[in-house]
Amino acid sequence: MNKPSSTAERIESRSTTWAVIAFAVSMAAVAALFGPARRPLAGAESLGSMAAWFATVFTGLGFAASYYLESRHNPQHWRESLPWIKRCLDLVALAAAIMMLCHLLIVAVSYLFQIGFVGLDVDRYGGAVLAAGTTAAMTYIGVQSGSRVNSQSIAQVAIATAFVGTMASMIAAPDQAWWEWHFSALGNSDSASGARFNLTLTVTGLAVTALANYVGHDLSQGMDQRGAADKKLVTLLSWLLAGIGLCMMGVGLVPDAQNTPVHVGFASGMVLLFAVFSYFLMRRVPGIPKDFMIFSGIVVAAVVVSVLLWVPIGYYNLTGMEFVAAGFLFSWLIVFVRTAAAYGREAQPGS
Repeated sequence: MNKPSSTAERIESRSTTWAVIAFAVSMAAVAALFGPARRPLAGAESLGSMAAWFATVFTGLGFAASYYLESRHNPQHWRESLPWIKRCLDLVALAAAIMMLCHLLIVAVSYLFQIGFVGLDVDRYGGAVLAAGTTAAMTYIGVQSGSRVNSQSIAQVAIATAFVGTMASMIAAPDQAWWEWHFSALGNSDSASGARFNLTLTVTGLAVTALANYVGHDLSQGMDQRGAADKKLVTLLSWLLAGIGLCMMGVGLVPDAQNTPVHVGFASGMVLLFAVFSYFLMRRVPGIPKDFMIFSGIVVAAVVVSVLLWVPIGYYNLTGMEFVAAGFLFSWLIVFVRTAAAYGREAQPGS
Protein backbone atom coordinates (compact mmCIF):
# COMPACT_ATOMS: atom_id res chain seq x y z
CA MET A 1 0.00 0.00 0.00
CA ASN A 2 1.47 3.35 -1.06
CA LYS A 3 1.88 6.05 1.56
CA PRO A 4 0.22 9.44 0.87
CA SER A 5 2.67 11.60 -1.05
CA SER A 6 1.44 15.00 0.07
CA THR A 7 0.06 16.74 3.12
CA ALA A 8 -3.43 16.96 1.59
CA GLU A 9 -3.45 13.26 0.73
CA ARG A 10 -2.20 12.34 4.20
CA ILE A 11 -4.97 14.37 5.87
CA GLU A 12 -7.65 12.91 3.61
CA SER A 13 -6.40 9.38 4.24
CA ARG A 14 -6.38 9.94 8.00
CA SER A 15 -9.85 11.53 7.96
CA THR A 16 -11.35 8.71 5.93
CA THR A 17 -9.77 6.03 8.12
CA TRP A 18 -11.10 7.64 11.29
CA ALA A 19 -14.55 8.05 9.75
CA VAL A 20 -14.72 4.36 8.75
CA ILE A 21 -13.61 3.24 12.21
CA ALA A 22 -16.12 5.60 13.86
CA PHE A 23 -18.90 4.26 11.63
CA ALA A 24 -18.17 0.61 12.42
CA VAL A 25 -17.69 1.04 16.17
CA SER A 26 -20.66 3.36 16.71
CA MET A 27 -22.99 1.19 14.61
CA ALA A 28 -22.14 -1.89 16.67
CA ALA A 29 -22.37 0.01 19.95
CA VAL A 30 -25.69 1.70 19.16
CA ALA A 31 -27.19 -1.61 17.96
CA ALA A 32 -26.13 -3.22 21.24
CA LEU A 33 -27.40 -0.39 23.45
CA PHE A 34 -30.54 0.51 21.52
CA GLY A 35 -32.88 -2.02 23.13
CA PRO A 36 -35.99 -3.65 21.66
CA ALA A 37 -38.21 -0.55 21.79
CA ARG A 38 -38.33 1.98 18.98
CA ARG A 39 -36.91 5.41 19.76
CA PRO A 40 -37.86 8.94 18.65
CA LEU A 41 -35.41 11.12 16.75
CA ALA A 42 -34.99 13.66 19.58
CA GLY A 43 -35.36 13.77 23.33
CA ALA A 44 -33.73 12.41 26.46
CA GLU A 45 -33.64 8.74 25.39
CA SER A 46 -33.69 9.22 21.64
CA LEU A 47 -31.61 8.28 18.65
CA GLY A 48 -30.37 11.87 18.44
CA SER A 49 -29.08 11.74 22.00
CA MET A 50 -27.19 8.49 21.40
CA ALA A 51 -25.74 9.75 18.13
CA ALA A 52 -24.65 13.00 19.77
CA TRP A 53 -22.68 11.23 22.50
CA PHE A 54 -20.91 8.81 20.18
CA ALA A 55 -20.14 11.55 17.66
CA THR A 56 -18.85 13.83 20.42
CA VAL A 57 -16.40 11.23 21.69
CA PHE A 58 -15.08 10.21 18.26
CA THR A 59 -14.89 13.80 17.03
CA GLY A 60 -12.88 14.86 20.07
CA LEU A 61 -10.53 11.88 19.82
CA GLY A 62 -10.11 12.36 16.07
CA PHE A 63 -9.41 16.06 16.45
CA ALA A 64 -6.83 15.51 19.21
CA ALA A 65 -5.07 12.70 17.36
CA SER A 66 -4.95 14.65 14.10
CA TYR A 67 -3.69 17.78 15.85
CA TYR A 68 -0.90 15.80 17.47
CA LEU A 69 0.07 13.82 14.35
CA GLU A 70 0.08 16.89 12.14
CA SER A 71 2.30 18.71 14.62
CA ARG A 72 4.78 15.86 14.17
CA HIS A 73 4.69 16.00 10.36
CA ASN A 74 4.61 19.79 10.09
CA PRO A 75 5.96 21.07 13.42
CA GLN A 76 5.18 24.62 14.44
CA HIS A 77 8.57 25.42 15.91
CA TRP A 78 7.33 28.52 17.72
CA ARG A 79 5.05 26.34 19.86
CA GLU A 80 8.02 24.30 21.07
CA SER A 81 9.08 27.34 23.10
CA LEU A 82 5.82 27.16 25.09
CA PRO A 83 5.72 25.13 28.33
CA TRP A 84 4.48 21.60 27.68
CA ILE A 85 1.61 22.14 30.11
CA LYS A 86 0.40 25.10 28.00
CA ARG A 87 0.56 23.02 24.82
CA CYS A 88 -1.46 20.29 26.53
CA LEU A 89 -4.02 22.79 27.83
CA ASP A 90 -4.39 24.27 24.33
CA LEU A 91 -5.11 20.82 22.93
CA VAL A 92 -7.65 20.12 25.67
CA ALA A 93 -9.29 23.52 25.12
CA LEU A 94 -9.66 23.09 21.37
CA ALA A 95 -10.84 19.49 21.63
CA ALA A 96 -13.41 20.48 24.27
CA ALA A 97 -14.75 23.29 22.05
CA ILE A 98 -15.00 20.97 19.05
CA MET A 99 -16.74 18.30 21.12
CA MET A 100 -19.25 20.71 22.62
CA LEU A 101 -20.04 22.23 19.24
CA CYS A 102 -20.50 18.76 17.74
CA HIS A 103 -22.85 17.65 20.52
CA LEU A 104 -25.02 20.77 20.37
CA LEU A 105 -25.30 20.69 16.58
CA ILE A 106 -26.42 17.06 16.47
CA VAL A 107 -28.98 17.57 19.24
CA ALA A 108 -30.31 20.67 17.45
CA VAL A 109 -30.55 18.91 14.08
CA SER A 110 -32.28 15.89 15.65
CA TYR A 111 -34.95 18.22 17.09
CA LEU A 112 -35.42 19.85 13.69
CA PHE A 113 -35.90 16.45 12.05
CA GLN A 114 -38.34 15.43 14.78
CA ILE A 115 -40.37 18.57 14.10
CA GLY A 116 -40.28 17.86 10.36
CA PHE A 117 -41.16 14.16 10.75
CA VAL A 118 -43.81 14.32 13.45
CA GLY A 119 -44.42 10.93 15.08
CA LEU A 120 -41.51 9.19 13.38
CA ASP A 121 -39.50 6.70 15.41
CA VAL A 122 -36.83 4.19 14.42
CA ASP A 123 -35.87 0.62 15.27
CA ARG A 124 -32.54 -0.79 16.37
CA TYR A 125 -31.04 -1.39 12.93
CA GLY A 126 -32.16 1.77 11.17
CA GLY A 127 -31.14 3.79 14.21
CA ALA A 128 -27.70 2.17 14.33
CA VAL A 129 -27.03 3.07 10.69
CA LEU A 130 -28.25 6.66 11.11
CA ALA A 131 -26.20 7.18 14.27
CA ALA A 132 -23.14 5.62 12.67
CA GLY A 133 -23.44 7.84 9.60
CA THR A 134 -23.73 10.93 11.79
CA THR A 135 -20.75 9.87 13.90
CA ALA A 136 -18.63 9.18 10.82
CA ALA A 137 -19.45 12.54 9.24
CA MET A 138 -18.64 14.51 12.38
CA THR A 139 -15.48 12.50 13.00
CA TYR A 140 -14.31 13.27 9.47
CA ILE A 141 -14.86 16.98 10.12
CA GLY A 142 -13.09 16.75 13.47
CA VAL A 143 -9.99 15.11 11.99
CA GLN A 144 -9.92 17.66 9.18
CA SER A 145 -10.18 20.49 11.73
CA GLY A 146 -7.38 19.07 13.86
CA SER A 147 -5.12 18.97 10.82
CA ARG A 148 -5.53 22.65 10.01
CA VAL A 149 -5.42 24.57 13.28
CA ASN A 150 -4.57 28.26 13.05
CA SER A 151 -5.71 31.50 14.65
CA GLN A 152 -8.63 31.92 12.26
CA SER A 153 -10.01 28.41 12.76
CA ILE A 154 -9.72 28.73 16.55
CA ALA A 155 -11.61 32.04 16.54
CA GLN A 156 -14.35 30.55 14.37
CA VAL A 157 -14.75 27.54 16.67
CA ALA A 158 -14.79 29.72 19.79
CA ILE A 159 -17.46 32.05 18.41
CA ALA A 160 -19.54 29.19 17.02
CA THR A 161 -19.42 27.42 20.39
CA ALA A 162 -20.47 30.59 22.22
CA PHE A 163 -23.32 31.26 19.78
CA VAL A 164 -24.71 27.72 19.53
CA GLY A 165 -24.36 27.06 23.27
CA THR A 166 -26.09 30.31 24.19
CA MET A 167 -28.92 29.73 21.70
CA ALA A 168 -29.45 26.20 23.01
CA SER A 169 -29.62 27.53 26.58
CA MET A 170 -32.04 30.28 25.58
CA ILE A 171 -34.43 27.85 23.92
CA ALA A 172 -34.39 25.38 26.81
CA ALA A 173 -34.37 27.91 29.68
CA PRO A 174 -37.01 26.98 32.30
CA ASP A 175 -37.65 30.67 33.00
CA GLN A 176 -38.97 32.10 29.74
CA ALA A 177 -38.70 35.61 31.17
CA TRP A 178 -34.91 35.37 31.64
CA TRP A 179 -34.38 38.08 29.02
CA GLU A 180 -36.07 40.63 31.27
CA TRP A 181 -32.95 40.52 33.46
CA HIS A 182 -29.67 39.78 31.69
CA PHE A 183 -27.80 36.99 29.89
CA SER A 184 -26.23 35.79 33.13
CA ALA A 185 -29.70 34.75 34.22
CA LEU A 186 -29.40 31.84 31.81
CA GLY A 187 -26.69 30.36 34.02
CA ASN A 188 -28.56 30.83 37.30
CA SER A 189 -30.86 27.87 36.77
CA ASP A 190 -30.09 24.45 38.26
CA SER A 191 -31.43 22.85 35.09
CA ALA A 192 -29.46 21.35 32.21
CA SER A 193 -29.81 24.61 30.25
CA GLY A 194 -28.14 26.55 33.09
CA ALA A 195 -25.24 24.11 33.24
CA ARG A 196 -24.98 24.23 29.44
CA PHE A 197 -24.73 28.03 29.42
CA ASN A 198 -22.03 28.09 32.10
CA LEU A 199 -20.13 25.31 30.34
CA THR A 200 -20.37 27.26 27.09
CA LEU A 201 -18.72 30.29 28.67
CA THR A 202 -16.04 28.15 30.30
CA VAL A 203 -15.16 26.25 27.11
CA THR A 204 -15.23 29.39 24.98
CA GLY A 205 -12.93 31.15 27.44
CA LEU A 206 -10.58 28.18 27.40
CA ALA A 207 -10.48 28.32 23.60
CA VAL A 208 -9.64 32.04 23.74
CA THR A 209 -6.62 31.27 25.94
CA ALA A 210 -5.41 28.92 23.19
CA LEU A 211 -6.11 31.59 20.56
CA ALA A 212 -3.88 34.07 22.43
CA ASN A 213 -0.63 32.28 21.54
CA TYR A 214 -1.56 31.91 17.87
CA VAL A 215 -2.46 35.59 17.57
CA GLY A 216 0.74 36.53 19.40
CA HIS A 217 2.74 34.48 16.90
CA ASP A 218 1.03 36.19 13.95
CA LEU A 219 1.78 39.63 15.37
CA SER A 220 5.35 38.63 16.22
CA GLN A 221 6.00 37.48 12.64
CA GLY A 222 4.67 40.72 11.21
CA MET A 223 6.68 42.87 13.60
CA ASP A 224 9.88 40.88 13.03
CA GLN A 225 9.61 41.22 9.26
CA ARG A 226 9.05 44.95 9.59
CA GLY A 227 12.18 45.36 11.69
CA ALA A 228 10.20 46.20 14.81
CA ALA A 229 10.64 43.04 16.89
CA ASP A 230 9.37 43.50 20.44
CA LYS A 231 9.01 40.24 22.37
CA LYS A 232 7.84 42.02 25.52
CA LEU A 233 4.98 43.70 23.67
CA VAL A 234 3.94 40.44 21.99
CA THR A 235 4.04 38.67 25.35
CA LEU A 236 1.93 41.43 26.90
CA LEU A 237 -0.67 41.25 24.13
CA SER A 238 -0.81 37.45 24.37
CA TRP A 239 -1.33 37.59 28.12
CA LEU A 240 -4.00 40.27 27.82
CA LEU A 241 -5.96 38.19 25.31
CA ALA A 242 -5.48 35.08 27.45
CA GLY A 243 -6.67 37.12 30.43
CA ILE A 244 -9.91 37.88 28.59
CA GLY A 245 -10.39 34.14 28.10
CA LEU A 246 -9.64 33.44 31.76
CA CYS A 247 -12.18 36.07 32.85
CA MET A 248 -14.76 34.49 30.55
CA MET A 249 -14.05 31.15 32.18
CA GLY A 250 -14.53 32.82 35.56
CA VAL A 251 -17.93 34.15 34.48
CA GLY A 252 -18.97 30.60 33.60
CA LEU A 253 -17.47 28.92 36.65
CA VAL A 254 -18.98 31.44 39.12
CA PRO A 255 -22.62 32.09 38.11
CA ASP A 256 -24.35 35.30 39.09
CA ALA A 257 -26.64 33.48 41.54
CA GLN A 258 -23.67 31.85 43.28
CA ASN A 259 -21.55 34.96 43.89
CA THR A 260 -22.61 38.20 42.24
CA PRO A 261 -19.55 40.33 43.15
CA VAL A 262 -17.10 37.73 41.79
CA HIS A 263 -19.23 37.14 38.67
CA VAL A 264 -19.46 40.86 37.94
CA GLY A 265 -15.75 41.23 38.70
CA PHE A 266 -14.84 38.67 36.03
CA ALA A 267 -17.23 40.29 33.54
CA SER A 268 -15.78 43.73 34.26
CA GLY A 269 -12.29 42.28 33.94
CA MET A 270 -13.05 41.20 30.38
CA VAL A 271 -14.04 44.76 29.45
CA LEU A 272 -11.01 46.29 31.14
CA LEU A 273 -8.55 43.83 29.57
CA PHE A 274 -10.13 44.35 26.15
CA ALA A 275 -9.67 48.12 26.48
CA VAL A 276 -6.00 47.73 27.50
CA PHE A 277 -5.40 45.17 24.73
CA SER A 278 -6.91 47.49 22.11
CA TYR A 279 -4.82 50.43 23.33
CA PHE A 280 -1.50 48.61 23.05
CA LEU A 281 -2.49 47.02 19.74
CA MET A 282 -3.36 50.34 18.10
CA ARG A 283 -0.59 52.44 19.63
CA ARG A 284 2.39 50.08 19.81
CA VAL A 285 2.12 47.61 16.93
CA PRO A 286 3.53 49.18 13.73
CA GLY A 287 1.88 48.77 10.35
CA ILE A 288 -1.63 47.88 11.50
CA PRO A 289 -3.89 48.55 8.47
CA LYS A 290 -5.78 51.84 8.65
CA ASP A 291 -8.96 50.13 7.52
CA PHE A 292 -8.84 47.91 10.60
CA MET A 293 -8.22 50.89 12.87
CA ILE A 294 -11.24 52.67 11.36
CA PHE A 295 -13.33 49.51 11.77
CA SER A 296 -12.20 49.26 15.41
CA GLY A 297 -13.24 52.87 16.00
CA ILE A 298 -16.67 52.14 14.51
CA VAL A 299 -17.08 49.08 16.76
CA VAL A 300 -16.13 51.06 19.88
CA ALA A 301 -18.59 53.80 18.91
CA ALA A 302 -21.31 51.21 18.28
CA VAL A 303 -20.74 49.63 21.70
CA VAL A 304 -20.91 53.06 23.37
CA VAL A 305 -24.16 53.81 21.54
CA SER A 306 -25.58 50.42 22.57
CA VAL A 307 -24.82 51.25 26.22
CA LEU A 308 -26.42 54.70 25.89
CA LEU A 309 -29.54 53.13 24.39
CA TRP A 310 -29.79 51.12 27.62
CA VAL A 311 -28.81 53.86 30.06
CA PRO A 312 -29.90 56.63 30.09
CA ILE A 313 -32.19 56.45 27.02
CA GLY A 314 -33.97 53.24 28.10
CA TYR A 315 -34.68 52.01 24.56
CA TYR A 316 -34.09 48.41 25.66
CA ASN A 317 -33.01 46.52 28.77
CA LEU A 318 -29.63 45.13 29.85
CA THR A 319 -30.12 41.93 27.82
CA GLY A 320 -30.62 43.93 24.64
CA MET A 321 -27.46 45.93 25.30
CA GLU A 322 -25.45 42.76 26.00
CA PHE A 323 -26.74 41.13 22.82
CA VAL A 324 -25.87 44.09 20.59
CA ALA A 325 -22.48 44.71 22.21
CA ALA A 326 -21.52 41.03 22.04
CA GLY A 327 -22.43 40.95 18.34
CA PHE A 328 -20.15 43.89 17.58
CA LEU A 329 -17.29 42.54 19.71
CA PHE A 330 -17.40 39.05 18.20
CA SER A 331 -17.45 40.63 14.75
CA TRP A 332 -14.40 42.66 15.75
CA LEU A 333 -12.65 39.51 16.98
CA ILE A 334 -13.14 37.72 13.65
CA VAL A 335 -11.85 40.71 11.68
CA PHE A 336 -8.95 41.22 14.09
CA VAL A 337 -7.81 37.59 13.90
CA ARG A 338 -7.94 37.64 10.10
CA THR A 339 -6.07 40.96 10.07
CA ALA A 340 -3.40 39.61 12.42
CA ALA A 341 -2.95 36.51 10.25
CA ALA A 342 -2.58 38.68 7.13
CA TYR A 343 -0.25 41.02 9.03
CA GLY A 344 2.03 38.07 9.81
CA ARG A 345 2.03 36.81 6.21
CA GLU A 346 2.13 40.14 4.39
CA ALA A 347 5.81 40.85 4.82
CA GLN A 348 7.04 37.32 4.21
CA PRO A 349 9.44 36.96 1.29
CA GLY A 350 7.76 35.82 -1.90
CA SER A 351 4.26 36.49 -0.60
